[in-house]
Amino acid sequence: MSPSLPSKLESFFDTMRRGDEFARHGFELLSKRSEPEQFFDALKAGGFFDPASNLGPVQSANPEFVHIPVWAPLTYLQVVTNRARELKDDTLAEKILNVIRAVTNYRDSDTGDPRDNFRTYHKFAEFFGLLPVRCITEEDVGLVAVWLSSKFDRSLVPHELTKGFLKHLFENGSAASIAKACAVIGACLVLEQNPKRQRRSEDLGTVVEDHWLKEMLDAYARELGRKAGVNGARLFEDGLRRVYSPDRRSYGSSLWRPAIESNPQNRDFYGPENRFVEGLRDVLEGWVETAPAQAGVFIAEALKDESEIIRRIALHTVSEHYDVLHEAFEPHLTPALFSTGHRHELYRLLTMRFAEMSPHAKAGVIAAIRNLPIPSRGEDRERRLQFTQREWLSAIKDQPEAAQWFAELSAKPELGPVTEHPEFLAYHETRWGPGPAPYEADSLVAFAEDGTLIERLNGFNPSNSWRGPTLGGLVAALEGAVAAKPNTFLPLLSEFHGAKVPFQHALIQGFKKLFDPSNEKKPEFDWKAAWPKLLAFFCETVSQDSFWEKVEEDERAYGTPTREWMRGLIASFLEAATRDDKTAYPADLLPKGWEIIKTMLQHAEAGKLDLADPMTYSLNTDKGHVIGAMYNHALRACRVADKAKQPREEVWQALKEMFDAELDKCRDDNFEFSTLSASYISNLHYLSLDWLKANVARLFPAKEYPNNFKVAVGGLAYAQVSRPIYLLLAHHNVFSDALSTKLEDRNGRERVIEWVGLAYLWGDETLASPIVKAIFSSGVDDVETLVELFWQVRRDKLTEQQLESVLRFWEHCLKWWEQRGDKSEHFMARLSRLSPYVRKLDQRTMSLLMPVMPFAHIDHSTDQMVGELARMVDSEPAGVAALLETMLNANAPTYDLDDKLKNLIERFAELGLRAEAIRCTEKLQRSLPGMLDLYRKLVTG
Repeated sequence: MSPSLPSKLESFFDTMRRGDEFARHGFELLSKRSEPEQFFDALKAGGFFDPASNLGPVQSANPEFVHIPVWAPLTYLQVVTNRARELKDDTLAEKILNVIRAVTNYRDSDTGDPRDNFRTYHKFAEFFGLLPVRCITEEDVGLVAVWLSSKFDRSLVPHELTKGFLKHLFENGSAASIAKACAVIGACLVLEQNPKRQRRSEDLGTVVEDHWLKEMLDAYARELGRKAGVNGARLFEDGLRRVYSPDRRSYGSSLWRPAIESNPQNRDFYGPENRFVEGLRDVLEGWVETAPAQAGVFIAEALKDESEIIRRIALHTVSEHYDVLHEAFEPHLTPALFSTGHRHELYRLLTMRFAEMSPHAKAGVIAAIRNLPIPSRGEDRERRLQFTQREWLSAIKDQPEAAQWFAELSAKPELGPVTEHPEFLAYHETRWGPGPAPYEADSLVAFAEDGTLIERLNGFNPSNSWRGPTLGGLVAALEGAVAAKPNTFLPLLSEFHGAKVPFQHALIQGFKKLFDPSNEKKPEFDWKAAWPKLLAFFCETVSQDSFWEKVEEDERAYGTPTREWMRGLIASFLEAATRDDKTAYPADLLPKGWEIIKTMLQHAEAGKLDLADPMTYSLNTDKGHVIGAMYNHALRACRVADKAKQPREEVWQALKEMFDAELDKCRDDNFEFSTLSASYISNLHYLSLDWLKANVARLFPAKEYPNNFKVAVGGLAYAQVSRPIYLLLAHHNVFSDALSTKLEDRNGRERVIEWVGLAYLWGDETLASPIVKAIFSSGVDDVETLVELFWQVRRDKLTEQQLESVLRFWEHCLKWWEQRGDKSEHFMARLSRLSPYVRKLDQRTMSLLMPVMPFAHIDHSTDQMVGELARMVDSEPAGVAALLETMLNANAPTYDLDDKLKNLIERFAELGLRAEAIRCTEKLQRSLPGMLDLYRKLVTG
């Protein structure tokens, strides 16, 4: 040890031995010294690099998780490793390597296994990339296998090796460095059985996660070939034989790797199958570039290897480098080479290189194809042979040696056409969307202008071709054209009665897009001029008996619009058209619009009963769309009357008959009307309060028609909340009936409880009200709903009386909780979220807060609670400190957003509560970074 070291170093070490936080802080201080390496020997002698102190997984508070601790010396070792690199100090590097060796080779006394700490091993991999490669032995490289064995992470170590250690090994380029690089890559290529993988295709994987192995091989496989040659190639051979062994890949290698080159037909989710192929492929690429003669010998042997996948990689390499590898290839030109397993690579080779072949080799190709063996089993064996020969010939069909024979075979009708992708045994193609259209949008606009549009649309017949234009594509193109140029298509509305239904739908959908609330720029469109034509089209369409006929299954076959789609579209069009007065049809057309809606209501079939989510279901049925249009039309008509200062009741009398008729059907039927009417109840209050009062019991028939009542409660969940509506419904026992009914729609029950909670704040209900008592009697979930509501409205402008009501509710909850046998901790955590309602900390509010403090962390409310305590600390510091200590005794947080907690503790000290501040930091030293420093600051004054 240097004589210039401080005399108090041993005392400093004693402090570091007091615990992990002290050790970590000590290492941080030493790392900041100008020559941190001078302490290395003393630290080692003091046992601070003891391998046993590098812990494995530690059980976390949640029994389902573990925590991987950070080994305290790593920060210091990082700095010292950088110093060894800067100083080119091999002696210091050796000291660091001795620590790495000792820690990696350490075995747990209980299990006999290495300590599983991926954080430590990640840093070791980083150190390998910083230390001189000459100091790292091949035996040291063997440590990598341990680093890659972690159960918790297989990505950090290989990524670090790729960007650091391997990079320097290849840059060094010496034989020793390349041998080490081979060893590193070999360790990453180790295959292991994975019992968790259920399918046979996934039973084998590399120790390194596939993404990071690909990153490594993409970066260095070619360089490995250039500098390691045969040794680099051998790394992948055994893995290829195992991955593509007959017991795993009995159907041939091309099903798992269709093409050796990068190709869309390859499926990247087959990890080992791809990585080993790409690795050997790229190694051979690099090897051929630097030593083609030696690589040629390897290729010649690979072309006759027992493994099909190795032969295919060899064929691919010949295709890429035929000029230097043709001598290795041409002796293998026999019928056996033209096997189905070689199809893609050999077909590609012939396409690319046949013209470069010698006359002898060309003749050999033709002879091999002529002498293909006839199939040994099945029917039409001669025809099948000729079909296969023609497939091979298609690769060289433009070459004079093959052109005539190919033409002869192609002329035989019994062979059919040449396949679209003869280079593949199987070709996969996916497509989404409606498919291509026979006409672009501009062409459809031109047809609309020249008067030929309807004829062209109706005359289109989809082809059977996979890539051919489709009916769906044409429908989508028409819809887009109408939305872009609506004024061009408006004059053709009446003519579209002669168009097929899918095109009628596309036309109306195109116009409806002009309502879309998107930010896309809309074309100028004169709605005032358009509405008479649109309503005339709708009126004529819905009045046709054929429009309401049942849709047959064959009409749905292609997923294109049907009459059912048209019904829903017209209804939703009218619904959207009356929602906004800016685009709504004029007042003089209201009678015509109402007649269309009446017609649709008469024909629309009621949907099925959906108790789980009645609102969503109702919004998406034809009947639901028509009812939505009905309500929006009624609201539009009344707004027009209000604007003209006409009696609204006169308008309602003209509409009332249809509402009465629909309500009459709500007898275990017509569930959409029950659901949507409840959601529109505030609008009904505006349309006709008298009608609403007279029909509340029929809208919510709890006793007579319980299913209609249930779906109505589901709709009420989406209604606009108001005090008059609550009083009206409460008078008819709607809320109490809802609470006593088993509702399949949980959302409906929660909204009912929220209505009651708001009524409590309005003063219409008290804690002694029967309905409030019913909520407390029903269980903790319902009471939590009330708590959640009060938390949501905490920032609203509440009166002093309402604030007091929440505090009384809180007191009531605490008494109720104490009396319960099953004491829910989650409920108390939820209750802690009401802390914003405490405006002043006194004896009463302390009695509210203290019981919930130990539970705040359960509902992720720690940060909110700290913020609320900080709000009150200046007025009542001692009380706030007592509350915080109670919270920390139950759980020490692991994060401190915006340093709120730290600032609060410092404020305690400023306000004279230094002892309380110290106690708080003592509780947080191990869980919260930075608290140890604050503790020292407070202790030293």
